[in-house]
Order: sequence, then C-alpha cells, then structure tokens
Amino acid sequence: EESCFARAHDNNEIAVCRLIYMKKKYVAFFTGDLDGAAKFYELSQEYSMSSVGRQTPVLVTIFIDGLIAFFFAKDEVKWTDIGFGVMESVKKWATNSDWNFSNKMFLLEAEYYFLMEDHTRALYCYNASIAAARDHRFIHEEGLAEEKLATYLLHKSNPDEALGHFNNAKKCYEVWGA
Repeated sequence: EESCFARAHDNNEIAVCRLIYMKKKYVAFFTGDLDGAAKFYELSQEYSMSSVGRQTPVLVTIFIDGLIAFFFAKDEVKWTDIGFGVMESVKKWATNSDWNFSNKMFLLEAEYYFLMEDHTRALYCYNASIAAARDHRFIHEEGLAEEKLATYLLHKSNPDEALGHFNNAKKCYEVWGA
C-alpha cells in the first residue's frame, strides 16, 4: 500500500491517493483509532474530491468524517464546523434517498446532541438510527449506532445499559462478517 501510494503521489494520481487515505481513515475509525482517523482525514484533504471515481465510497467516507468531527469537536472548534458541513450534505442526500441516509443522519444528529449535552434528543436519535439501519438492512451501521449509543451511555455513567448495546453491536458486526 505504501509503495502504491508513493507511486500514485509521484504520478499525480489524485484519485488513487485519496482512495488510499479514505481506506486508511475507514480502517482506523472502525478499529477505534480515532486519532489515526483524524490524521488520515487531514491528509486526505490535500486531494480533490472531484476525481475519486465511484461515489459510494465518497458518501460513506464523508459520513465517517462527520462522526470523527463530532468526536473531536469538544476539543477544537474546527471539527464542529466540519461536522455541521457533513450534516448538511447528509441531510440533502436523505431528502433524495431516505432509505440510504436516514440512519446516517440520525446518528450524526445523535452525536451532535451528545456534544450539546441534550440527553433526550441524543437518545431519540441513537435509537432512531438503530431502527432505521435495522429496517433498511444496514447491519454494520446498526452495529455502529449500537456502539455509539453504548459509548454515550458509558459517558452518562450507565454501564449496565451500555453493556447491552455493546453486545448488540458485537452481534451486528458478527452477522456482517467482521
């Protein structure tokens, strides 16, 4: 991968470079390395979005960018702006395809409300994200929403309920094949 990136960088193959950083960011995010995910987010900004080819990976990575942003927003304002930008994009996508994007929008909103310490709205949005992901058969994103809800509940000093959601996330990831 490193030699592929070096060759692509030397040949100004922007789409390949961005795709490699997108993949690294995705892997870092899903393995819990949010510092690494943020680093790859920053590095990927060097490469234009207009030349990435197929759009599905782009849409997914933008959604992940929003989750990364809201995680770091409590420490740095620039991340809040990034998170809001992602929410605006996903909101537009959801108006065109509720099936594909409603669970993502709910999860981004939940993370925003977590940041704002709005307990009632955060819980509603986490649960709505889980339900939408399940209804639309996005088992990996159902697992992600379960995991994010569990993390939220731990933050709110509710470890017993959090454990149940971590177990639900694990089951989702196993069914997904992770």
